[in-house]
Amino acid sequence: MSEPRGTTVDEHATTTSAVDAQQGGPTPDLASSIRLRILRHGKDRLGDDALEQARAGRADAATGPVVAEFYNCVLDKAEDRYSYRSYLALDVLKPLLPTAENVHTGRTLVARLLRDLAEFEWMTMKDDDESELLPSGRPRRQLALKRIRKAASLGEHFDPLGTRPGLVAEPVEDVIRFSVLPVSDHHDEYLFIRVLQCYETVFTMMAATLEEAAAVAQSGCAFEVAARIESAATTLDQASGLFSLLATMSPANFQAFRMQTDGSSAIQSEAYKLVEIFCALPRKGRLDSPAFLSVPRVRLRALSGLDSLSAWHRRRQSRWSDAESAVVTNAVHLLEQSHQKWKRTHHSIARSMIGDSNGTGGTDGIEYLRQCTENRLFWPIGEQRPQHDSSFDGGRGYPWT
Repeated sequence: MSEPRGTTVDEHATTTSAVDAQQGGPTPDLASSIRLRILRHGKDRLGDDALEQARAGRADAATGPVVAEFYNCVLDKAEDRYSYRSYLALDVLKPLLPTAENVHTGRTLVARLLRDLAEFEWMTMKDDDESELLPSGRPRRQLALKRIRKAASLGEHFDPLGTRPGLVAEPVEDVIRFSVLPVSDHHDEYLFIRVLQCYETVFTMMAATLEEAAAVAQSGCAFEVAARIESAATTLDQASGLFSLLATMSPANFQAFRMQTDGSSAIQSEAYKLVEIFCALPRKGRLDSPAFLSVPRVRLRALSGLDSLSAWHRRRQSRWSDAESAVVTNAVHLLEQSHQKWKRTHHSIARSMIGDSNGTGGTDGIEYLRQCTENRLFWPIGEQRPQHDSSFDGGRGYPWT
């Protein structure tokens, strides 16, 4: 069969992370061995011997930082540290995640994660059963090909220029290789993890962009602030296809491994909450809700008196020209609109996948997501101070702290 148009997948490739998993990588070692066992049977089926080996490997002074973080993720449940962050191996991915200094490397990372997903689907699609990786619930050939095309197309759309300057080439393959640790042996968990990692990268990019916007706001340049807010909206819009990729997973396949992820929930996403607090500091009720109590570092940052974009807007809007007011209003509307669309789609996908089941983060599941669709990023803009709400001062600070 010829290679699907638009992909970089090669059936005989030996340098990609997915194929390295099958072959043990160019330099087989303890980490590669443990990783291969995880990709055959799932992390939850690792025996005590493998966990002890991981502890010893982590303690070895010769172990590099990427592999050390991999061992930390291997041991998260055994050491009662399991969370959304460890499930998605975000500390393994950290060297490639975007920063305020280099936001656009996030586009390259999303493209690399999607390419790896396409390679995994291609490799495990073989009819000769050569691959032993995540054997349960494999999709039919046509569905696998559909995923490959979707992943390749979305990656090219998100990063049309290919690898951008600033992404260090040397550790990339190791980071990608050791950053997927499914808890089960179910094929579709690989897809689930990679899509969530892409969204974490997207929200990290948005948070960095909005933090920069808040910094620029100190100089009072409305046009520059608006440009950054609009850029954050564009980033979220460009990632919208990730949901359609995730929707190729059936509810039955998701339910097959979902309960093994209990304790890991997107409610624990720090990047998503950072996007929120840079737009406006949350009301007291939300700040004291499980959404923020599950991200104590972000909550503490909100309580520290961070100056949000909504607070800047309320202070400065009376001094703007008509042109400045129009461009800021448009940018705020675009990001608000993109965020609302994302939440509605998230709610719809989750409803089809889990029905009335509770969320894995201790929430009421679908009802929690439905309630969240009512939240606005820039909620103080255009609102008058409620007489009964003493905690509200335009999103700037909290008098009750």
